[in-house]
Amino acid sequence: MKVTRADVANAAGVSTATVSFVLNGSRHMSEKTRKRVLDAVEKLNYTPDMVARSMTTNQTMQVSLLVNDITNPFYSEIVLGFETAAIEKGYFVNVCTGSQDISRYLDNYIARRIDGVFVAALPERFDSEKLYGLVENGIKVVISGDRNIDTSRISSLENDYLDGMRQAVSFLAGKGHRKVAYLSGLAKIHTFDQKIEGYLAAVKEFLPELGEKLLVEGQAPYSTRMEDGFRMMNELLDSGKDVSAIICQNDLMAMGAIAAIKDRGLRVPEDLSVVGFDGIMLSESWRPALTTVSVPKYELGRKAFEMLYQNLMGGTPSKCLNSLELIERQSTR
Repeated sequence: MKVTRADVANAAGVSTATVSFVLNGSRHMSEKTRKRVLDAVEKLNYTPDMVARSMTTNQTMQVSLLVNDITNPFYSEIVLGFETAAIEKGYFVNVCTGSQDISRYLDNYIARRIDGVFVAALPERFDSEKLYGLVENGIKVVISGDRNIDTSRISSLENDYLDGMRQAVSFLAGKGHRKVAYLSGLAKIHTFDQKIEGYLAAVKEFLPELGEKLLVEGQAPYSTRMEDGFRMMNELLDSGKDVSAIICQNDLMAMGAIAAIKDRGLRVPEDLSVVGFDGIMLSESWRPALTTVSVPKYELGRKAFEMLYQNLMGGTPSKCLNSLELIERQSTR
């Protein structure tokens, strides 16, 4: 027999309205009353009817996370941080991937009355006007990866890739490298991507003679997986260009680049130094262990939900910029 809210109220010795106030957090209750209600909920194994609740509160207690590539461990750690923070506040989390039709997902969020969305997918994969459409339909949005977004309407959570790239180029230049290449899965036309901009600015500062000679841009359809790093590294080696160090778009591409270097009978770092971005867990156990510009991924996921929750509670859109840290390991010398 299904346990009802009235059953919980009887067990706790309170009214059904008090049970609702405690479970919805819609009114301050004394800690003693709150504990009695929650103890009754646990004892009776009561599960609230979320559909009925959404009809009265106009909230479904569901949020969504839209990530670019769930096969990349970088996004897995973000998902874990976001989900953990959301569960602590009683929210159900839907995880969607950028490998599918993103526009269709964005339309479905409205149809399914999702309360809020964190978007961490490449902006080139969808029309940003769709995000503004979500806001107009009462859905709160936090985005990471598009510095061109209107932050008066949508919260922005970014990583400081300009400084991260400066750290990487400065580090390699300090090691004596004068021929530092950058393998980018994206292209200069992608104005949302700060890594190319950061690379060119850092090269101008530390290696002005280099210019854009060792910038290797991605090609459509743009991808940043391990096989892309392998392919682009081979293309760079085939070009005959003089290079002593390589920075890659992310750790997966860096691992692919290392595999390509080894296939040519070359050594890392004795012949070529390699630096990645993201600081995924696999980068430490890779051989050689990868020097990387680390992003606080789990913390980013938690922060994304906290910003979303603040908006859901009536707050205004906000901005946050994460600092990155270069971690030196065995892939550079």
